[in-house]
Amino acid sequence: MTGQQRTLDAAAADARSPAWDVVWNDSCDQGFAFAGSERLLPWLARVCTDFTPTDRERPLVLAGFLALDADDRGRFTDEITALRLLTRQNLEFGASDARMFVYLQQAVLGLDGDETWGRSLDQLSDGEADVACPCCDGEQLISLDPGDSAVTPALTAPLATRLHAESLTAGFPEVASAVGLLFGHLDCPACGTPFDIPSALTR
Repeated sequence: MTGQQRTLDAAAADARSPAWDVVWNDSCDQGFAFAGSERLLPWLARVCTDFTPTDRERPLVLAGFLALDADDRGRFTDEITALRLLTRQNLEFGASDARMFVYLQQAVLGLDGDETWGRSLDQLSDGEADVACPCCDGEQLISLDPGDSAVTPALTAPLATRLHAESLTAGFPEVASAVGLLFGHLDCPACGTPFDIPSALTR
């Protein structure tokens, strides 16, 4: 038995095992999956099926990143479909906290192959977002705090409307408010050009 297989067996046997840190470090870095890590998707689908909703939260978040960067998503269609269903079930069951709620929403989008929001939605949890003005290229960090933000909120995009509604239903009004800001628009403080936040995200 290889060292990797022992790690996977230990992780599958216990959702709180330190082996999960090894799995994460070996397959993903700051939201970007290493080449070939998508081979873990079938294993994750089996493990997440066996885990309780609470225990499978972090593995589902990892699955979202791996699916997003998979070179050949078609090879893992069944596993991605199963993992997406489990992630939606987790959201309906109730996330352990607001931060995990955002991560699970992001995982759904990663499993859907959304290149932007499958990696950038977690800025809702950070409370701020990195943007660059499309006119002057000036970069800035904007606040997603409704009480301290220069952004005009907007919920015109279908995804924004859905995320806002689901956040309220799940009992996370603070996330719902931040959604409107992340999908809102801003006048550049440097050159005055108005721009939409989603189109100006730098990560």
